Amino acid sequence: MNAKPGRPRTLTIDQIIDAVLAEGLGTFSMPSIAGRLGVVHSGLYRYFTDREDLVVQVMDRIARQAPWPSTDLPWREHLEQIGEMFWTLCGHYPGYDLTALRSRNVSPGFLEMVLPHIEALQREGLEVTDATAAVEFVRGLVLTSSIDAARLRYVETRGDLPEHAIPGFADPEKWAGRGWYRRHLSTWLDGLSQRVAVLQPSAAGRTAV
Repeated sequence: MNAKPGRPRTLTIDQIIDAVLAEGLGTFSMPSIAGRLGVVHSGLYRYFTDREDLVVQVMDRIARQAPWPSTDLPWREHLEQIGEMFWTLCGHYPGYDLTALRSRNVSPGFLEMVLPHIEALQREGLEVTDATAAVEFVRGLVLTSSIDAARLRYVETRGDLPEHAIPGFADPEKWAGRGWYRRHLSTWLDGLSQRVAVLQPSAAGRTAV
């Protein structure tokens, strides 16, 4: 026997999240997800208060399933590998970069997954504020670099633009996706290494006492 017209279809949160990832993080809307699932638009609000609430839960799943690196790495390699992990997410989930930057809320899953990495960086000699700032810097640099790389790939296809007036921007690495990102990251990590070198003797002294 067919269900009566208008009868709400039973869904799970996982099914809705699957639909968002299939639709695309950067382009989905509540009506488009409802259409993909074959339900009325208003039915989604039985599960989520608004689109932002749905975004947070999608990002929560992504964070929990992300290929986080080992926490046993030296601090510099650790941060580099966290960066590579975020690049993987940007490549695997179209729209992840813009969504992560625009989202007003941080998912519980991200906080849960990132905490062991901040603690590991502390064991390597970073203060908690420096460890937290370092992870956030790498994350933000990947997200903005991913967005910028997409824009530059589009610009590169146009033949009506003048040559770059800024010499550094004429470097082919600027147009090679991660080349410019790695230059920025290396410069920042070089500066952080000097800070760690200053802090480590102080930390050792406090431990000895």
